[in-house]
Amino acid sequence: MSHAFMSVDAAADRGGFHPVATSAIARAQRDLGATFEERDGWLVPVAIPGEEAHAAVQIADVSHLTKLELRPAGTPIEGDGVVWYEISPRRALVMCAPSLADAVRAQVGERFSLDVTSGYSVIAIAGPEAGTVLRRLTHIHHFPSGGEIAHVQGHVLQRGGGYWVICAQELGQYVWEVAVDRASALGGGPVGVDALGGGAA
Repeated sequence: MSHAFMSVDAAADRGGFHPVATSAIARAQRDLGATFEERDGWLVPVAIPGEEAHAAVQIADVSHLTKLELRPAGTPIEGDGVVWYEISPRRALVMCAPSLADAVRAQVGERFSLDVTSGYSVIAIAGPEAGTVLRRLTHIHHFPSGGEIAHVQGHVLQRGGGYWVICAQELGQYVWEVAVDRASALGGGPVGVDALGGGAA
């Protein structure tokens, strides 16, 4: 059972109005002079001035990824570009690029499915010092796992050579700013999604 009407991609142009979703972190990125592009109904920060100097550790906002909450967790949904996170046997989070969302929904079966894309911020931490930044944010040391991150509750997933930090969208800007602060001490900082490297995307 799916509630697709809550999905960002269900929005449509009407009466001259063009709906576009933005991340909770967008304002802070705009203040840094970020360049945004519309992708799959979202304004996505693709580049941030000075990002080329942040090879040591990169902090990026990938909150535009589609996020579906499934209940119960059941059989994992798999596929290229699909990230499965079982929070508990009763609940799982599936994340993917918006272009893959329909294929993921087709695998839900009889499970309850809720599009929670706008409810969560996802912050990618990548680069050689990604692990150091994460250790300065949380005591979580096995992944995936939930717990305290920068003094708020969230989840951490390992993605290639980096990590995704997932938190409630209303906490997204705060967690992003703390991560950027920790990264700056190591010669890192914010980047747009097109510059994201280190295997975290």
